[in-house]
Amino acid sequence: MKYSKLFEQGKIGNLSIKNRVVMCPLAMGISDDNQCVGEDFLAYLMERARGGVGMIIMENTRIDDEHGVAAPWQASVARDEQIEPLAKAVQAIHEEDVKVLVQLHHPGRETFSNLNSNEPVWSSSTKSCGVCAQETHEMTTEEVETVIGKFVAGAKRAKAAGVDGVELHGAHGYLISQFLSPYTNQRTDRFGGSFEGRLQFVKEIIEGIRSACGKEFTLGIRLTVDELLAPNGVEEYLRIEDGVKVCQELEKLGIDYINVSNGIYESFNSLSEPTTYPQGCRTPLIRAVKDAVQIPVIAVNMIKEPWFAEKMLEEGLVDFVGLGRAVVADPEWAKKAMEGREDEINRCISCTFCFETLVSDAIAGIGPVKCGVNPRAGREHKYPDYKKDGDGKTVVVVGAGVAGLEAARVLALRNFNVVVLEKEGKVGGQINIGARPPRKEKMDWIVEYELVQLKKLGVSIQANVEATKELIASYNPYAIILATGGAPIKPASIPGINLENAVTFKEVLCEQKVLEGKKVAVIGSGATGLETAEFLCEKGNDVTVVEMKDSVGEGLYVQHYLDAMDKLSKYNVTYKDKTKLVEIKKKAVVLENVKEGTKEEYPIDYVVLALGVHSVNPLEEATKELCDKVFVIGDAAKVGRIEGAVRSGFEVAYTL
Repeated sequence: MKYSKLFEQGKIGNLSIKNRVVMCPLAMGISDDNQCVGEDFLAYLMERARGGVGMIIMENTRIDDEHGVAAPWQASVARDEQIEPLAKAVQAIHEEDVKVLVQLHHPGRETFSNLNSNEPVWSSSTKSCGVCAQETHEMTTEEVETVIGKFVAGAKRAKAAGVDGVELHGAHGYLISQFLSPYTNQRTDRFGGSFEGRLQFVKEIIEGIRSACGKEFTLGIRLTVDELLAPNGVEEYLRIEDGVKVCQELEKLGIDYINVSNGIYESFNSLSEPTTYPQGCRTPLIRAVKDAVQIPVIAVNMIKEPWFAEKMLEEGLVDFVGLGRAVVADPEWAKKAMEGREDEINRCISCTFCFETLVSDAIAGIGPVKCGVNPRAGREHKYPDYKKDGDGKTVVVVGAGVAGLEAARVLALRNFNVVVLEKEGKVGGQINIGARPPRKEKMDWIVEYELVQLKKLGVSIQANVEATKELIASYNPYAIILATGGAPIKPASIPGINLENAVTFKEVLCEQKVLEGKKVAVIGSGATGLETAEFLCEKGNDVTVVEMKDSVGEGLYVQHYLDAMDKLSKYNVTYKDKTKLVEIKKKAVVLENVKEGTKEEYPIDYVVLALGVHSVNPLEEATKELCDKVFVIGDAAKVGRIEGAVRSGFEVAYTL
């Protein structure tokens, strides 16, 4: 077997596990209205159980309904009524020879008052979370003891449901983590003060669970071993030296494994790394723990590909590899690796859309988390197996960006005869631009996946072919899907817009125009503008970013903003917010301060327009004369992100 270490049997405590692949918890917001494992959650879990993992650790599971709520549809073991539905799920997972643990969770200060009795959120001290920014209540000694009891009661309910063990969520700045850290624990009772005092909360939880559930019941912990707060200017926080010491003390207390993690909400990019981070970015912290303890170590480590997971095991970095986003993106990650079908894995591109929608959708009570590359994730019950009812009917897909490719893949699975027409010589559409900035090469993975699937399904793409009404008509299509994408905005109203020194981000990133050692103004500070600025900086250009809004990066998802600004901080970039481009000249631009109305002539060699993309949809009206099933998807319908393009292609093809 190619990955002999990955698929070697392993052991944690008294548990024998069929391989070394662990599905780590990732909140999806798909429990039912009673926070039970219903049809949606069960379908999600079963796809991953059948997909070949050895053990599933279920998502952050609530133990306190009053002051420990993280999201409306969060799984829970806070009430007895939740035992039976959980038991049914555990039985079904066990039938796939997969072990299952429940992760016991209390958010502490990292949540919102409106979810928690409209009262101040609870924590070890009054220091509020810099992200959630909620009034924070320092728990009394009696309240701490009550929550300890709720952790124990949650473990008892989980055991009653037949789970193989529980994992304490002591990572990412949640309540256990808050007690362990000098950054968030300034208590003076027995639960604070010294290192030993800060350890007391989790110590009493462990002792309580051992007393209630027995020593044979598997008990692990996910632990932030370094809060990584130095870039925030914080001096006193949990650093790796103390993190390792915590691990050693937990081993003495009889914990069965350590699931190593890092970061808290205030250092969020370290716990949910964006696409620019490489596989293995957590290795030094994991190594420090592995070298210090004798019990098994599990860790996520930006693992996206089986070869890297195997390498971690070969090097003795971990005993089990943890997969979070990787198995959200592809439930069959492990099965495909075991069968030597790595090229068929739909690799997570670390776009962080899952975390973005965790906040915007799941925590807000709107709906489940969304995955950027897998539209079915969290919706497996809504979108079960594909109906094979295409009966060879021809569907013409115009455009081979990710929306068109996904539509073609799903149509082929349904036995339609799919014709894909692409005017460019290279498929991928906007991905061919989006993957060009530094360290964005993972973005290509979704295109690579789609092409492998289409080849397997016997679908060929006709590249360098301009779709016309006549050409489309020649196929006598049953349906037409228009995925003609978008193009960079280049406002004709700006004087000088057609000068040779005025170029678009596409021309720069695709190196149709190579700029080196020039003075360049990038107009626009969205994701594209900031990434283009970094691309230009790497080529030795002197870059100024111009933004009309009140601040640079306004409206950009916070993780992408922080990541981009961190990368740009290495260069001497000039930022001009509240500033509008009003004219382009051969060696200068005229800029206007939108607040004061003043104008200045700013010397530059080139202007790079990063003002966004507009839809390109020239065929809709003409093709409606050919058949009554014409659909517009992706950027051609509405300019958006990768997730929206993939989802629009999937949904049209699934429901046709």
